[in-house]
Amino acid sequence: MKTIKFTSFLIIVVLLVGSPITFQSCSPEKGEVGAQGPAGPAGAQGPAGPAGAQGPAGAAGQNGNANVIQITYGAKTWANTVGAIVTLSLTGVNADVAGKSAYFTFIRDGNLWYSVPGEISTYGEFRTYLTPAATSTVSIRRVSTGTILNAESVRILIIPANDLRNGRLSAVDFTNYEAVKKAYGLPD
Repeated sequence: MKTIKFTSFLIIVVLLVGSPITFQSCSPEKGEVGAQGPAGPAGAQGPAGPAGAQGPAGAAGQNGNANVIQITYGAKTWANTVGAIVTLSLTGVNADVAGKSAYFTFIRDGNLWYSVPGEISTYGEFRTYLTPAATSTVSIRRVSTGTILNAESVRILIIPANDLRNGRLSAVDFTNYEAVKKAYGLPD
């Protein structure tokens, strides 16, 4: 019986003490919004996103300098004497083109193409000479002996320059040490 009285007493105490708490609540009115707080630190880098779609094709670029001229001649013969020469006409190559171009000469013997100037197997050494004119020529001259050369063909490649520049240094003022030092890369 004492347990029931004590339990009843506790229930009554809890109801009396808890009542003010239960009936006291926040009012429904809101206060003013506070000032904006400072920005927080930057977050960690997120993962990479998926690859984007393929973009459209770009516009066609400017054509390069592919104005190589190739001239092929038939069989040619050089006697086995120093100074033996074969002169070839460069049809369509005038003095202006010849003066602004690089040229390369090749002589074919069997399955091999030999670059001239240079040594050709057992035939000796050969040099080339360009003569710019209204119709330019290339002369291939034997400068050492070997055996008679009966070349199957001769090929000349002419590569016109796309951009001509003068490789010389500008005039140096030799009365000015600083100018001389700069022109020749001299140390201080």
